[in-house]
Parts: sequence; C-alpha cells; structure tokens
Amino acid sequence: MSGKRSRDGLDLLRERDLGRLFVARFVAAFGSAMAPVAMAFGVLELTGSATAMGIVIASQSAASALLQLVGGALADRISRQRMMVTADALGMVSQGLIAFLLITGQANVPVLAALMAVTGVAFALHYPAAMGLVPLVVDGEKLQPANALLSLARTGAFGLGAASGGVLVATVGAGWAMAINSITFGVAALLVSTLRPRAQLRSEPTSMLRDLRDGWREFTSHRWLWTVVLQFTVMF
Repeated sequence: MSGKRSRDGLDLLRERDLGRLFVARFVAAFGSAMAPVAMAFGVLELTGSATAMGIVIASQSAASALLQLVGGALADRISRQRMMVTADALGMVSQGLIAFLLITGQANVPVLAALMAVTGVAFALHYPAAMGLVPLVVDGEKLQPANALLSLARTGAFGLGAASGGVLVATVGAGWAMAINSITFGVAALLVSTLRPRAQLRSEPTSMLRDLRDGWREFTSHRWLWTVVLQFTVMF
C-alpha cells in the first residue's frame, strides 16, 4: 500500500503546476532555514553580543506573527498568486540588502533588525496566500496528498537548509549565506509566477477591520492553534 501511495505522489509531482509549486516550496523553505543560522553568526561576528543577535532574529518573528491576520485577510481579497510573488520578491530584496551590508562591512544592528522585520512581513503575506493557492492548483480529490507532498518539501528543506547554513557560514561567511537565501526567494517567486491556477473566488466585500476582528476571535478561540503559532514564532 505504501508503494502505491509513493507512486501516486510521484504522479502528482508530474503535474505541471504542482511540480513547480513543490520546487518553489522546497527552495523557499531551504533558504529560510539558512537565515537564522547565518544571521546569528553574522550579528555575533559584528557585535559579539547575544542580546543584539536575539533582537535581530526576533524582529522577523515578531513582524510575521503580528501581521499574519492581515495576510489572511488580504489573501481573501486579492490574487493569492500575485501576493505570493510579491512576498517572495520582498524577501529577496530584504535578504539581498542584508547580504550586501554584511559582505561590505556596513551592517549595524538597527538596520539588520529592520530588514529582518521586512522579511517577517514577507512571511506574513506568503503563508496565508500559499495555503489558499493549493486548491486552485490541484483538483479536490488530490488536495490531501498534494498538501502532504508540500509539507514534506517544507520539512525536508528546513533540515537541509539549517545544516547548509552552518556549512556556508563556516566556509564563505554569513553574508554569502544570506545572498544565497536571497536567490532562493527569487527562484520561488519566478516559479510561482509561472503557475496557471484556476480563477479565485473572492469573499463577500466587508471592511478590513471587521475581517481582522473576526479572524482574531477565531484564532484565539482555538488553544491548539495559537499555541502552535507561538511555538513556531519562538523557533523561527
């Protein structure tokens, strides 16, 4: 039975859009897992301060957590594909600037923290749109195995990315590791831009404030949900 499931999964990856989305998810997660490792060593090399390192890395997590609901509300209002491309392009620029500053020796803690916060905004825009895009790319009966494949891509890429980040920092330096992370954002944006999803059904027009209020109420009503979000915020 497991062999049949494996063959079915490989068949799904042969589908044009899902295959590209799988690669985009893997590449983006691979680069994102490198960033905390590279930033930790980059800031420590720059300042020697564990506090400064914590501030820089936490700025990304804080921005992402604070704007997740905004990302979810926007994903119901505008094109999820364009939203993902925009988010990945934003991440490419912010991480590229960090790489430039580290490589040229012009980095400082406030600027690095601000740029990492911009990356956090990119994540907050990316993930709600990414979840909503999958049903527009695969048929309903294939949605569960497709999500399993995409989850596998993300999980595998995180492990490989973190390990690769350490190797790159040790061999070529934190700045170049961040440069590679910037490139992965660009590759993901390019792949997502080539998808041909089905037309997206838009929600009934309501005020953004009402959507945010309803989303917050729903989020806080599920203890398991906000606990998991808090855990991942601390981890990444």
